[in-house]
Parts: sequence; C-alpha cells; structure tokens
Amino acid sequence: MLRMLRVEGRRAVQNLALWIIFGIMVVVSFWFSGMTFAKLPEELSAAYGMQYETPTPMSRGEYVFLRTMSDASFTAWLSVIAGALLIGMDFSNRTINHLIYAGNSRISILIVKLLYFYVCALFLSAVYPVANCFRYSMTWFSGLKQSDFTYVLRCVGCRTLIDMAMMSFALVPAFAFRDVIGTLVCSLIIVVVLSQLMNIIRGVGDGALIKNAIEYFPALAINKIMYRDTSVETIRKAMLYSGTMVLITWISCHLFFRKADLK
Repeated sequence: MLRMLRVEGRRAVQNLALWIIFGIMVVVSFWFSGMTFAKLPEELSAAYGMQYETPTPMSRGEYVFLRTMSDASFTAWLSVIAGALLIGMDFSNRTINHLIYAGNSRISILIVKLLYFYVCALFLSAVYPVANCFRYSMTWFSGLKQSDFTYVLRCVGCRTLIDMAMMSFALVPAFAFRDVIGTLVCSLIIVVVLSQLMNIIRGVGDGALIKNAIEYFPALAINKIMYRDTSVETIRKAMLYSGTMVLITWISCHLFFRKADLK
C-alpha cells in the first residue's frame, strides 16, 4: 500500500491536466476577486449592505475571508473534473486492473484512490479562497488575535469537511460507471440538478418541511457556519451531516468497486 501511495503521489504531481486547471483557477480567482473586492473600503460598516449581516463593522480582510470561505461554487465543478481525470481515466486506461493483477487488494486500492482524489480536489478548490485572501486579507491575518486564529482554524476545518461531502457527487459515479465519459456526464447531471434544487429551496419560506429536512445539506449549511457567532450546535449538526455523506460515499464506492467485473 505504501508503494501505491508513492506511485499515485508521483502520478498526481506529474498530471499536466491538473496543473493546467490549477493555472486557470489562479487566473480566474485573481480576475474575479478584482471585480468583487477591489472597490471595497478598508472597513465595512454593519449597514454596508453586505450579504453577510453583522452587528459590528468588519475589515475588508475579514470580509473577504468570510465571503470566500462561504463560497463553494467551484468545489462541485472541480470535483467532477478531478473524478474523471483521477479515477475515471484509471478505469479507462486499465491502470486499476494492473494494480489488482499485481496482488493489491481492492480495499487498499480504493483507499489510495480516495485519498489522492480528495487531496487533489481540495487543492484545486482551495485556490479561489487562498488567492482572494492573499490579495486582500494579509493585513488582517498579520494582526490575528487568539480568538481570530481559532475562528480561522474552525472555518478551514469545517470548509474542508463540507467540500469533501460535496465531492461525493463525483466520486460515486466514477466507481459506478468506471470510465471518463460516464463519470463526467452523470456527475454533471447530478451537479446541475442539485444546484437548481438548491436555488428553489433557498426561495422556500422558513418552516417548510423540505427546507427543514435538508437545512444542513453542505451547500446550504456553509453560509451558516462561517459566522463568528455561529452556535456550537449548528456547527455540530452541519459537520455530522457532511461526515455522514462522506461515510456513505466511501461505502457506496466500496460496494461498486467490490462488485465490479474488471477484465
């Protein structure tokens, strides 16, 4: 298994497509952040009209951190690409077959594939918030107090688990279809359908049964848990929901892979 980890790590680092996507994300992030944040004043009042209502004024650096950490719009799309490139392609090229013929167990192959999928997809999805914070939040970061540092760590940890949950929609099709085209098509359909459903549900009034049922769905919960004053109970529920989705994803991938007829 350690040998597989080294081999997969080397393949991921040498994957030209991933580095091209990384470069595109850097350019898009700096371009988009310039349009969004460049004209903001250094300190934003509570009545500034931000999408995040805060009781006290907020520095531009903290606001950029809050807003970019709450924006996971790139995560689902990047995970679709990563799923096709890292897993769907391996099935199409029969790379996974060779690993099995070499005597590796399917569970060890699954663990290694999932590990590098998450590492690569999280690396790509982190480009947007890191680029924004590098450009506009460095002054705020340089003066962090202990409470600020704890807040930043909490946001990063929560965002990581939420991103992993949102990536589930690309992982399961990769192991179900076991090719590039099937993975891409199925993942894209799921992402588009879910994004439209989320837009509809956001417009539903509070108290509605469907809204209460998926209140802590990652795409909805992420905007709740990034506030400083978010309750521990809200964070706990959101993390439990996301953790459950990740666990279900692992089990589903294992079942599909275990029963796959690879020749």
